[in-house]
Amino acid sequence: MKNYFSIVKDKKDIYTVAEINANIFNLKCLGVLTLVCVLTETLNELRIFTVEKKLMLPMMIGITAILLVPISVYIIHDLALKKTPSVLQWKGLKLLIILATYIAFLVLCVILSFHAVLVMIVPVLMTAQYRYNKRFSLWVAIGSILLVPISIYGSFFFGVPDRNLIKGALNEAESLIIANRFKIYSSKRMIEILFHYVIPEILEMVTVIILATGISKRNARMLDRQENLMRVAKEEMEKRNQLQIKVIEDLASVIETRDIGTGEHVKRTKKYVGILARELKKLDKYKNILTDDAIKNIESAAPLHDVGKIAVPDHLLLKPGKLTAEEFEQIKNHAQKGGEMINHIFINIADKSLLDRAFNIAVSHHEKWDGSGYPNGLKGEEIPIEARLMAIADVFDALVSDRVYKQAIPAEEAFSIIIDNAGTHFDPEIVDALLCVKDEFIKASTEE
Repeated sequence: MKNYFSIVKDKKDIYTVAEINANIFNLKCLGVLTLVCVLTETLNELRIFTVEKKLMLPMMIGITAILLVPISVYIIHDLALKKTPSVLQWKGLKLLIILATYIAFLVLCVILSFHAVLVMIVPVLMTAQYRYNKRFSLWVAIGSILLVPISIYGSFFFGVPDRNLIKGALNEAESLIIANRFKIYSSKRMIEILFHYVIPEILEMVTVIILATGISKRNARMLDRQENLMRVAKEEMEKRNQLQIKVIEDLASVIETRDIGTGEHVKRTKKYVGILARELKKLDKYKNILTDDAIKNIESAAPLHDVGKIAVPDHLLLKPGKLTAEEFEQIKNHAQKGGEMINHIFINIADKSLLDRAFNIAVSHHEKWDGSGYPNGLKGEEIPIEARLMAIADVFDALVSDRVYKQAIPAEEAFSIIIDNAGTHFDPEIVDALLCVKDEFIKASTEE
């Protein structure tokens, strides 16, 4: 069976994982028990065992069929039909497993007399694999205790003739006729069986139930402790994430005020990148690339796209006129410098995924689809997806915002410019995504 830990994404689902693993273990146990039934019947056919063949064969076929019911449900649902979610997550599966085991062993105990009652501890121990549930455990305890007298008295009337139960009242030939069993019935004999066989077996069963309940409770305590530890770890991680996001946004805002006069640019571009990423995720090509966690990291990293500008002199950032070729080369250095700063400053406070996204955005958001961008002349999909998203977000906000060297233009005109540069400056697939979310962009551009 495959590993089902991968289907559980949230820490609170630790109990679901435990239930799944218990179901897997118990299904394997049922598989072993069916093999034991086959082996037992084979040995009886070879007369190593001496149970009446006409009784043993249908009994083993019936027991095997009952044990295979839960296994068949799993095989058909998960392996044949490949339906999701897995049947291993179905709360009723454990009830089906335990019920099938009880019925199978009840048949076995009735046919083979009280000597087989000991196998009734198996479903009790299987129950102990699951997290403790008071009501479920109570029903299992009551059912297990009641099945002991049912098995022993059932064996007296319907099972393989047993000298201990019949106690010489019938010879072997007479005992094969069920009607004769009812003829020797008496209250006195039933009471004798109660004290000699039923009560001792019940005491054994109670001992096993107490043991199984203890195991189940211990498992529950361990799960609760693990869940608490994971919750605390999650809270600490969330605090750390909030801290690193605050540091990123504050640093980015300080840097942006040097050449724009406000930190709103970093907030808007963060929104634009998120809007574009979620729209692009709808494409099959990106649904496994732009996961929820990936988009969250891209949004968090977006404010650092121009962090390298801290190394650019004020007279260049604030120059109202056109830059000379030499000045533009100095400005271009901010991309590479930004990557170096991110690796140096955030190495100890940001997780690797966020750090990588921030580095790619800072270094590559001025790369162009046709390879004419800087600093590395990357082309097409050589440019990281987060940098391609940032390129459109950054240019759009620059076009619709006032700068020291230009006035804002209308959003529709900005969209037209970006569309005209699809396939040269910008990734054409992301431009197509932009056209689907124009209204969201316009709304984000006007929000405070």
